[in-house]
Amino acid sequence: MRKILFLIPIFFLTSCKNSDKKKSAIPSFAPSEDEWAVYEGRWLSQEGVIEFELQLKTGTGDIDTYYKLHESMHSTKMASSTSSQGMYSSYYDLPNSETGICLHDLATYPELFKGPIHLGFKRPLHLRYKKSAIDDSEEMFFITRGVDELIPTDNNFKPITTDSRYTLHKRSKLFTVEGYLTFERDSATFFERNTHEHWRIADLGEFNEAMSIYKKLAKEPREGVYLKALAYAVSDSTSQNEKDALVIKRIIDSGNDPD
Repeated sequence: MRKILFLIPIFFLTSCKNSDKKKSAIPSFAPSEDEWAVYEGRWLSQEGVIEFELQLKTGTGDIDTYYKLHESMHSTKMASSTSSQGMYSSYYDLPNSETGICLHDLATYPELFKGPIHLGFKRPLHLRYKKSAIDDSEEMFFITRGVDELIPTDNNFKPITTDSRYTLHKRSKLFTVEGYLTFERDSATFFERNTHEHWRIADLGEFNEAMSIYKKLAKEPREGVYLKALAYAVSDSTSQNEKDALVIKRIIDSGNDPD
């Protein structure tokens, strides 16, 4: 992908064009060991599910503020993905001490399903906005909630949703878990048999698929059902002991306990 030079746009946002407090990094975000903080989430659209993986890097100067974004759309009709990388800007003068994020120069989605059978199908541009009336390049906007969550917004930094199921959460590195899943009403716990850790499962990622599997396989209340999955941890702000919660990213196996 082409390298993008960062220029402060003359035509940007109606609500933010007079902001003189724009800076280049998010001070409250602690970068990971490799200087990239990773955020993951999903968005539901009429066409299907869009999965996001956003990496933000805080540089040492006013220019070195980079992002990497991978978007994947899945539905019964199609599957498509695109990757972007470039510069992002931050805005600190928003209400409630929030920080605004703008990702510049997003890569365009590829043309999808050409041919008469799919005429009229529009490429997914959800959460994307044109830079200005004279510049067709696309941008994406977020505001912070705490230090570990990004809320998608319109191009005036007005939240599109505050539902945590459809926001981006700062995550750990990916790891594999193997153990026993238990659902009780609409909440779930997981016992990792290799590390003997107990996790609360967040209502993110493949939570609904895990619930569906559990309902099919569990024979009695509170029964543990075998599950192996690719997962990651996110900050659990709802827990009184402030422990992290587990997010199931992809289910590898279920029900077939090798022991």
